[in-house]
Amino acid sequence: MKFAIACKSDHFWHQMKTQSPELINEASGIYQCQDDLRSLLESNVDIVFFPHWSWVVPDEIIDKFTCICFHSTPLPYGRGGSPIQNMVLNGHRDTQVVALKMTNQLDAGPIYLRQDVSLIGGGEEVFRRIYQTTISMMKSLLTFLPSPTEQEGEVTIFTRRQSDDSKLDMDDSIDHIFDKIRILDVDNYPPAYIEIGDYKLTFTHPSMRLSGDIDAHVNIHKIKRDF
Repeated sequence: MKFAIACKSDHFWHQMKTQSPELINEASGIYQCQDDLRSLLESNVDIVFFPHWSWVVPDEIIDKFTCICFHSTPLPYGRGGSPIQNMVLNGHRDTQVVALKMTNQLDAGPIYLRQDVSLIGGGEEVFRRIYQTTISMMKSLLTFLPSPTEQEGEVTIFTRRQSDDSKLDMDDSIDHIFDKIRILDVDNYPPAYIEIGDYKLTFTHPSMRLSGDIDAHVNIHKIKRDF
C-alpha cells in the first residue's frame, strides 16, 4: 500500500524519525507546506496521512485519495481548533486521538480508530504523547485499514485559541491557573501571561507544590505599545 505524509510540524517529524524512521523511508511522498501539496495530484499513492496540518486540503485531493487526518478529542465532541488546549481548559484529564477520513467538512468524517490518551503533564509532554500515539495509529492503519464508522452523538465545536486567550484570569481557581500555564507551555504557542503596568509577565515550567502554590519560570518584558 503506497502512502504519503503531509505534516507541518517539525516536532512531529522529529518524533517520527526517533520512533519510526521506516515510515519516512517508505513514504512515497513527504509534504510539509501547502505549496508542496500541489504536486500530490501527480502521484499514485493510496493513502495520504495528515497528522498535523492546518491548511484547507483541496477537494480534488480529498476525492482522489484516501485522506486520513488525526484529531485529539473524542469526536464529535471538540471539532475545531486548539483541541488539546481546549480539552484541558474545559477540565478534562484525558482525551482521544482519533483517526478519521478527511471530508470537506471540518473534523466531521467517519472514524477508523480511537485511542485514549492522558492529558496529565506539561504541554510538551502531552503533545509528545499524542504524537507517539498518532504514529502508532498510522502504522496500524497501514497494516489493516478498517471500514470507517460515522460519528455519533452531539456535536461540540471548539474555536481556535488566540494570543489574547492566553491571559490569566487571577480570579480563577489555582488548579485552572496551573492547567492554563502547563498546557500553553509548548513551542510556538503563546504562553500564559499577565500584564502589570507597562510589563508583561509570561509563565512556563509550572510545578504544583504540596502547599497548593504554583512555582513557575517567569519572563518579564516591557510592553511595546502603539500610540
